[in-house]
Amino acid sequence: MSIPLFTQLGFFHIIDAAAWDHLLFIAAMMAPLSAKDVKMWFLALSSFTVGHSLAIAAQIALALTLNSAMIEGMVLATLVFTAGRVVWFKGEPKTSRGKWFSAELLLALGFGLVHGLAFAKDLAPLLPTDAGGLWASWGWFALGIEGGQLLVVAAVFSLKWMASARGFNPRDFALALGAICLGVSLHLASQWYLEL
Repeated sequence: MSIPLFTQLGFFHIIDAAAWDHLLFIAAMMAPLSAKDVKMWFLALSSFTVGHSLAIAAQIALALTLNSAMIEGMVLATLVFTAGRVVWFKGEPKTSRGKWFSAELLLALGFGLVHGLAFAKDLAPLLPTDAGGLWASWGWFALGIEGGQLLVVAAVFSLKWMASARGFNPRDFALALGAICLGVSLHLASQWYLEL
């Protein structure tokens, strides 16, 4: 069985060394969570994917012309904010498990919108023009994004497990990963600012 082209595009949109924005964002978002918090992290990832897909759809359907430097700055802001929260809360999950269906999901959705705006101009020329093909392509692309994100999550949880086996506290690991993501994000943000 062959994997549809748009699923591959979505997957490698995430799993790509040049996709630092997605990789850092997902790593920082997952840092305080454990593999047992399946509902929390899966809903967060799905909300991000929905936001990402909606932004691409809106930008292509409405033929929006956006300032790419501004969008890149907004993407960097989502990274700094997400990693900064991990550091600010010292590696602890911010939300209680019973109240996950509120601000956190809206935040992931909103950040997905921002990240989607950054990619729409690259995807638009590849999409079919007929309505049926367009919707199918979008669905396959979203599925690929979700698969790529799950692979990053698996990598984060594998690293967390290895660190735990070496005696690291999960909270300390989350704080260290959040700090690394924050440092890289701030460096990227400073480069973006200097290039304005």
